[in-house]
Amino acid sequence: MVCACAALLGLGHAQAAEPAKAAVTVNGVKLSGDVLELLVATNVAQGGKDSPELRAALKGEWVAREVLAQEAKKQKLDQEPAVKAQLLLQQNALLSDTLIAKQASKFDLSEAKLRAEYKRQADLLADADEYLVSHVVSATESDAKAVIKAAKDGEAFDKLARQKSSGPTAANGGSLGWLMAHQINPALSNVIVNLGEGGVTALPIATPEGWQVIRLDGKRKVKVPTFEESQQQLRTAVFANERAEFVQKLVKAAKVEQ
Repeated sequence: MVCACAALLGLGHAQAAEPAKAAVTVNGVKLSGDVLELLVATNVAQGGKDSPELRAALKGEWVAREVLAQEAKKQKLDQEPAVKAQLLLQQNALLSDTLIAKQASKFDLSEAKLRAEYKRQADLLADADEYLVSHVVSATESDAKAVIKAAKDGEAFDKLARQKSSGPTAANGGSLGWLMAHQINPALSNVIVNLGEGGVTALPIATPEGWQVIRLDGKRKVKVPTFEESQQQLRTAVFANERAEFVQKLVKAAKVEQ
């Protein structure tokens, strides 16, 4: 969204000196050429190629949407409470993202800031564990108990997952890969951290996805990546922090009445 808004801002600046001519008129309503240029720019940014054919297709779609919008307004659909609420939310989202895109150039993404964030994250991971986890998801508690019994009787857990699990990981033997405790549903992580390697949960665990049976396949200390390996993730994290600070500053200065 930031990239799209940046493109929008760039377009506005580029054309500010000369008012855009109407690209087309629909039922007396003139549609600004700026909108067509934005549609073209968005398609090009997504891998399309600016061409007369692309512009004709986009203009046709744009005209169709305008006709539909005009008819909706004729039927006063824009006055329905739910529609008005959605329009307000969409307008606020666009304005908010555009403001963030404009403000982003002032965010501190210096190497010093990135290194400070790296140290903070590295300190948190210094003694952290990660767990290699597999699971079977069952529709009923009794089905899950049957899986636990079969596992205790020596049946291979990955085979049980392929045959019995209704979860998306069934095809690869129920493996969830390596995860840290905070990346796991608390109802599951509280059990996982107390399992020994190779251990299977004694009882099924109820979750929104279904009744789950967990096996701990491995446990190890988290290997902290180097600063160089982490720079893209660090930039994302620092940007998010800067954005949150900017938003919080505005919220604190706002007069909010209940």
